[in-house]
Amino acid sequence: MDEIEIIQPKIENQVEINELAKQVHKLHVKWNPDFFLDTDQVIPMERLEKLLETESIYIAKKDKKIVGYIIINIVEKDNGFIRYRKTLCIDTLCIDEKYRGQGIGTKMLEFAKKLGKEKNCTDIYLNVNPNNKNAIRVYENFGMKVNKISYMMKL
Repeated sequence: MDEIEIIQPKIENQVEINELAKQVHKLHVKWNPDFFLDTDQVIPMERLEKLLETESIYIAKKDKKIVGYIIINIVEKDNGFIRYRKTLCIDTLCIDEKYRGQGIGTKMLEFAKKLGKEKNCTDIYLNVNPNNKNAIRVYENFGMKVNKISYMMKL
């Protein structure tokens, strides 16, 4: 496999990142049309600017092409009735559909884990749609376990 480079993007990468985001977003619209809006601007310029300011987005490059991205944030919980937690939350992990199955998602998870350790995080946390069987397989192969189950009801 060619070398994968994981770095922070530049603002001029917005169009490429948004094109990748649309791939995953279309799946979410299909699975949850009552919740997700069908839009062509999943990561508009303003959102990317905020993600860059907070160092919350990283891209995977292969052969000088952006083939994936990850959006993270770190949340601290210290409320007196649970043990202190500093959680690296993966908001989004997206791999270009043409590059899936090549280990890029695992490399990005390894990057997130390393980053979390550097920032003294206690856990990595993410949500996944139960219809996203490929992502679930990647997360489980990476060693992640189901932590809780969420329920919802449309009113």
